Amino acid sequence: MKTGIGAVSGKFSAILAAGMLLSACSAFQKENMTLTGEITDNGRECVTFRADDGTLYALANKATRFRPGDKVRVTGHGALMTTCTEAETLIVDKIVLLGGEAN
Repeated sequence: MKTGIGAVSGKFSAILAAGMLLSACSAFQKENMTLTGEITDNGRECVTFRADDGTLYALANKATRFRPGDKVRVTGHGALMTTCTEAETLIVDKIVLLGGEAN
């Protein structure tokens, strides 16, 4: 087992590498998209949304006040890790009820 400077250097390198990987993933997932569609009743753990192109998404945060059938515009980015298992998850930055008020 290494001791002293060699052990510290190895741990530092591992931490630095992990940090760089997480930074790269974070940058990747931050690409925002804006979609329109309808809140659905497909979700068990998270609110779900079917985009106009037919893709089903799970919505994380800011979507709990919406109900199935609500037409909305969602701006957000993909989540790399989530507890939502229904579909690809979007981290919601903004959600607007079409013809209604913004959240």
